[in-house]
Amino acid sequence: MPRTRKQLEMSENYGSLGDSSISSNDEQHQPSTSTRARGFQVATKKSQPQSQKTGSSRRKKTNPRRRDLKFLREVKRLQMSTDFMIPRLPFSRLVREIIILQSYTVTRITATAFEALQTASEVYLQQRMQDAYMLTLHRKCVTLDLRDMRLLELFRKNTS
Repeated sequence: MPRTRKQLEMSENYGSLGDSSISSNDEQHQPSTSTRARGFQVATKKSQPQSQKTGSSRRKKTNPRRRDLKFLREVKRLQMSTDFMIPRLPFSRLVREIIILQSYTVTRITATAFEALQTASEVYLQQRMQDAYMLTLHRKCVTLDLRDMRLLELFRKNTS
């Protein structure tokens, strides 16, 4: 029968006076049941104050300003890059799948056609995100939300 923490502390303080379930033969084969062997800390000992901890054991706090600068640097790097944001191989697989679903003939596409499709799709997605973010700013928020995208879709359906 497993013993609770309170029973372990009582047996340590008062001995095994009230413990009749364990015979003397069983005690020899039982592993140590002291509170320290189980991972419990004795309540009489007080832990050290935190001011005595060494500098290497404390976790460094990150400066929020430095973290913001890191994000801004990443945004600037992405804005300055001329590479595609969508990886080429998954995009080409998607295009091939759509072509196969739309037509029954095997169609071959050149690399420049893939590049043109990818450029057009990324420009389209970027424009949609910018328009949705304008709606986000209009409702005086900063985070782009799904309802902004849905409202943009509703506007585009009504105008076309």
